[in-house]
Amino acid sequence: MKSTHKLSMVATVGVIAATTLSVNPASAFSITTGGQAKGSPAGIEGLTTTVSNAVVIDFNDAVDSPYSTVSTVSQQGATYLPGNSLVINNGGVLAPTTGAAPYPGLPSGSTENTSAYLSLPTNSDTGLGSNQVTITLPKLSNYFGLHWGSMDDVSAGTPANQIEFFRNGQLLATFTPDDLTALGLDVEAGAGPNNQDRVRSNPYVNFSSDGSDEWFDEVVLTQLGNNPGIAFESDNHAYRPVPEPLTILGSGLALGFGAIFKKQQSRRR
Repeated sequence: MKSTHKLSMVATVGVIAATTLSVNPASAFSITTGGQAKGSPAGIEGLTTTVSNAVVIDFNDAVDSPYSTVSTVSQQGATYLPGNSLVINNGGVLAPTTGAAPYPGLPSGSTENTSAYLSLPTNSDTGLGSNQVTITLPKLSNYFGLHWGSMDDVSAGTPANQIEFFRNGQLLATFTPDDLTALGLDVEAGAGPNNQDRVRSNPYVNFSSDGSDEWFDEVVLTQLGNNPGIAFESDNHAYRPVPEPLTILGSGLALGFGAIFKKQQSRRR
C-alpha cells in the first residue's frame, strides 16, 4: 500500500482461501480469507464480504475530492474516531500523496478499485490524517471483515498494519499480517510497491469469534510506526451483530454461572 500507486488491493472473485484457524483458547477467533468482487464492472469497488447478515461500510459516499474525512461518510451504525481519519477518493487517478488501496485481480484480467477507501494515515508527509482509528460497533458482534490492502508486515524493520478486538475496553486479540502468515493462511505480506498488485497481498479477511467470550464491541485499526511511506489501507468493512436473544441468553448464562459459583463458595466456607 504505497503512495505512488492507484488504489491497490488484490483479490480473486469468490473465496480466496478457506483456511479456518483458532488463535488460542484465550483469544479464540477463526480467520479466513475470501470475498466477492463489488461494483460493476465487478471489482471496481474492491472486495466485500460474503457473510450473510453482515452490515457493510463501503465509504462510497465520501465527497468527490482526493481525500475527505471518515466523519463525512455513512458509518452504518458504527462510530469511527477520530473523525479526521482520512477517506481517500481519487477515482483511480494516480495521487502520490493519498496512498494506495483495494485492487481486485480478476480471473479475466484486472480492474482498478476506483471507489473510496480508508487510509491510516495518507502515505504522505503532509501530517494529515491519523495512524489509528477506533470503530465502536452499536451492538456486540461476532464477525468483522475488511478488504485489507497491500498488507504491510514487520519484515526488514518495516512498521506493520495491526487490528485489535475489544469488549468493554478489554483487549481480546491482536493480529498483524505476520500473525496471519504464521497461522498458515494463504496471504503474502511485505513492504514496498511489489505487494500492491498481488492477490495474496490484498485479501478480504474475515475474523469470526468462536464463542460468546470473544464477542466484541470495538475494533481498532493501527498503522504502527511513523514511516510516511507506509499506510494501512482498507475498504468494505463489515460487521455482524449478535442477534439480541443470543446476547441476552449469553449474559443470562454468565450471571447464572456466577451465582452458582458464589453459592458453592459460600457452602465451602
